[in-house]
Amino acid sequence: MKPNFLFIGPDKTGSSWMYEILRQHPHCFVPLCKDIYFFDRDYERGLDWYFGLFQGATPSHLAIGELSHDYLFSVTAAERIYKDLPEVKLITCLRHPVERTFSHYLFMVRSGRTQDSFESALQNYPEIIHNSLYHHHLKEYFQRFPKEQIKVLFFKNLQKAPIQFVKELFEFIHIPFVPDLDYEKKILPAARPRNFAIARLAKLSATMARDLGLVTMVGVIKRSAIVRFLYEPLPAQDRPIVAEETIIDLLMTFKEDTLLLQDLLQTDLSDWLTFKQ
Repeated sequence: MKPNFLFIGPDKTGSSWMYEILRQHPHCFVPLCKDIYFFDRDYERGLDWYFGLFQGATPSHLAIGELSHDYLFSVTAAERIYKDLPEVKLITCLRHPVERTFSHYLFMVRSGRTQDSFESALQNYPEIIHNSLYHHHLKEYFQRFPKEQIKVLFFKNLQKAPIQFVKELFEFIHIPFVPDLDYEKKILPAARPRNFAIARLAKLSATMARDLGLVTMVGVIKRSAIVRFLYEPLPAQDRPIVAEETIIDLLMTFKEDTLLLQDLLQTDLSDWLTFKQ
């Protein structure tokens, strides 16, 4: 079995929610582990290893795929996907770049990667901004694949109308709408580590397991109650406030990319030129 769809990214745009919904769908097969990172990080393991992750799929599974949110950021991944799966359907979901950038930072804190302030993290971890430059990354896929094979979804629609959002997703990968799935369930809500050092160790352990090719084991562990106990909900009053000057700087940083993306997609993105917390 070969995948006929891939979610290519970016991160912090609802991929965990989509993964859980697709996992529940009777006519869709996704591996037990989300974020396999085959085409960007583990390509040397070979296609036999990769396709083996889909051996649980059956003829009743009309959609077979995986969600790896870093493929978007790799030109090499785009080239490999085009070579090995030229007819695959590609899915991306885009979020207001400032909002996604801040969410990326909060997730790094949650995962024990940093205790920096937001402003310091922007300087010390370039990926936080880099991953929000959607046109810069997406153009590589549009240059290789027919536009009919690329579905661009928007995170704001998932927030406002998840049923309509998922119908659009299902239609693209040719599976019927199923009414009794957990569409209203929130996946990975804002949280913080109960212990920074332990959360960091858990993240490093998961990375080591992926490096060893144990992606299924990673999937099992991430879904366990033990891992969920590592974090506690982040109360609204404890959520950091972004300085107005920082917001202005970020809007200027993303402006050109947003305008180019608007032209690429022929979609009005004028609401991304301002931001309110």
